Amino acid sequence: MKVGYTEFSFGYAFTENLIRGSATAPTGAPVFPNLVQEATLGYDVQIAFPAVPLFFQYKLPELMTRASAFEIAGGQCPGLTLEFFRIALMRRDVSDQHRLLIGWESRYPGQVFYAAPCLRDCAAFNTAYNSASVASRSILFSPTQIGPLPDDKVHTIAYKPGLSYGYFCSQPRQIEAETFESLTGRLSQKFKDKNVRDFRAAAQEVRRAVVQAASPIWRQAEDAVAGRVRQARPPTAADGSALQPDREQAILDVLVAREIARIDMGIDLVIAQPR
Repeated sequence: MKVGYTEFSFGYAFTENLIRGSATAPTGAPVFPNLVQEATLGYDVQIAFPAVPLFFQYKLPELMTRASAFEIAGGQCPGLTLEFFRIALMRRDVSDQHRLLIGWESRYPGQVFYAAPCLRDCAAFNTAYNSASVASRSILFSPTQIGPLPDDKVHTIAYKPGLSYGYFCSQPRQIEAETFESLTGRLSQKFKDKNVRDFRAAAQEVRRAVVQAASPIWRQAEDAVAGRVRQARPPTAADGSALQPDREQAILDVLVAREIARIDMGIDLVIAQPR
């Protein structure tokens, strides 16, 4: 059964809700700004605070409502009951997407995810969007834990809200499912790590890493992308004051990295910072 909304709508709602949802976060909880919207809406970037890059590959599920679904009919997925969701990974012979994500996670452990919604239809999606809870009503899977795809066949992940695990199929194997709440809890501790860089340094490192991993045509287009970002960004902060050079450069680095990652690799980049 189709859920009714699109993958693009889910990806937009997920990142946009991170901004609106951050306003009600408890003291000390991390905030996940979407920097493209920060650039136009005037949210502050906390340069001196630690910053952790996150990479999301959005997946749109199908809602499985029949007992004939092989995960149920075969009895190989204990704990999985109707209704549940199923997402499909890009086939190995069609795209390097999964291999690329595993490579990113080797560079950024615990910071790269498949993200999929737990919202059964448009009504549930709209309700979650209006309450800024799309991210909290989504589920996350580590590409590394899934492991390399064994062949060129279609492979899927079956999951159900409330379960701490899902199943990687077609030969079902249990894998960990992470909630948004558990991710924020881990990041709250990660921000205290002395090895975590501040926003300025993290922005420089992420831009360099993304450009190095990009296809040749996008590596050559880096300066052109930076030029377009400069033209699109307002020249002043939300209060009308001039942007500090280090703040402006840090935002530029992330926006360039995010644009190249999104278009060339299909990955959405978000920067997490503490409140």
